[in-house]
Amino acid sequence: MLREVKVGLDEKGGNRPGTLYGLSHRIWLLIVGIIGLLTLSRFLFPSSDPSSSPYATTGGLLTPRDYLNASAADPAPFDFCPVFGPGDKIAEKRGQWGLLKSRLHVGSGARIQRVVQKAMAGLPVTISILGGSVSACHGAGDDPVSPRCYPAKFFDWWNSVFPHPASEVTNGAARRTDSAYFAYCSMHHLPDQTDLVILEFDASDPNDPEWLTHFELLVRSILVRPDQPAVIILGHFSPQIQAQNGFAGPELLHTVVAQFYDVPHISAKGLLYQDYLSDPEQARSSFFTDPVLANAAGHELIADIIISYMQSQICAGWAATMGHAFDVPYMGGPSTDQTVLQGESVQSKEELEAEGGGIAAKQRAIKVPQAMLSDRPSDILRFREVNPFCVSANDLINPLPPSHFFGSGWYAYHPSKGAAQEEKHYWYAELAGSKFRVPITLSAGEVAIYYLQNPEDRPLGRAACWVDDNFANAVELSGIADVHDTTPTLTIIDSGVAAGPHYVECNLLGQEGQKTAPFKMLGM
Repeated sequence: MLREVKVGLDEKGGNRPGTLYGLSHRIWLLIVGIIGLLTLSRFLFPSSDPSSSPYATTGGLLTPRDYLNASAADPAPFDFCPVFGPGDKIAEKRGQWGLLKSRLHVGSGARIQRVVQKAMAGLPVTISILGGSVSACHGAGDDPVSPRCYPAKFFDWWNSVFPHPASEVTNGAARRTDSAYFAYCSMHHLPDQTDLVILEFDASDPNDPEWLTHFELLVRSILVRPDQPAVIILGHFSPQIQAQNGFAGPELLHTVVAQFYDVPHISAKGLLYQDYLSDPEQARSSFFTDPVLANAAGHELIADIIISYMQSQICAGWAATMGHAFDVPYMGGPSTDQTVLQGESVQSKEELEAEGGGIAAKQRAIKVPQAMLSDRPSDILRFREVNPFCVSANDLINPLPPSHFFGSGWYAYHPSKGAAQEEKHYWYAELAGSKFRVPITLSAGEVAIYYLQNPEDRPLGRAACWVDDNFANAVELSGIADVHDTTPTLTIIDSGVAAGPHYVECNLLGQEGQKTAPFKMLGM
């Protein structure tokens, strides 16, 4: 006889004793155990590579985003806005107070806002880096574009917010090189067109007032370029610099320049200084390869402070664009390009006036002061704008013609392939009386020689250099100094020289015709 059997239901429609939804408690315990094991394995064995950038793309195509023409106007279309809010992952990791203290000088942010507005419109942006060994990624991949180094980390983040296949980053940093060289030769390390230049020299420059002049020339020469890029001064905190200077290091000189030229200055010093004083050994092992260089974690920290600053500028710029806040100047849409700022706009007066106060206000906001830091009112009348000219042994694209060396006793040295990256290109002579003449073009009137110095136990030679026929005021340059290793240095040999073409002549000192220690010149 067939009988209908109801499984899992009693006569009242409830569960049998020891069951839940028709399954025994043992089966439910087994299911819960499997789910718990899978969840635990995700925490113990994450699938993502922890050393990779959290902003790195997956290899797909970069599609530009035009935020300014998006339909959604509020809230901001950025996860990290508002800054230090629940979506700000960097603030969660580094802390609000430390990030705020990392901003040594913020200024108006006018030039940065021009870059932000361009990126918000879905246009490509070029970012350029100048610096010393830290920016050259020495100690963190030894490759200027190493993914462990802050330039690549910052650019990965930028592309995650403003993806565009034509955006690019250029790294012109050079090991063991300070701002004195770049002040005159930055054009050899920057593209012809760039939107943002990051300068990292807080741990490269000596704490010397003379380098205040060099760093000012570097910043000014970039700001007055035809493409008018924005500039960010980025600081790396170095235990060695702290041991030499305490709290008042060379970054204070750079902050003076930042204030005068309305340029932001962001530094890891604000985040690390107190922790370093409290536990130096812990800080050194966590963030440094040696007393100067940052390790991978140190580069991640540097990237985080500049990303946090840019996030604050993006959030403030979006709010200003939407008319919700006025923390930063609204610099107009991307149509306000270089030709507009130079008064060559095709827009009407009413359109220009509608863009945040008019074109005149924008010009005033980004105008470079018509004076240098040390100038007095009387100096402004005879002020000459800078336009650095550099003849460098490192320039392999347009090197000095061989005719400049024939019969002079001077030669060009180029490191062999595979040589240590610290090795530099230079010109040298080792026969006393050898003369070297190089044509130059002047603007503001200062002439300088960039050369190498060694400690006394490894002496280099001496040379006398002068401009044109001003031999009576020749300046002697010595290849020996109180340094621990081979060190590049810069000496000004003349000033107030008339603008236009001139020549520099250098003579190797010593007993005429006798071999001496070589004098090594990097450029002029």
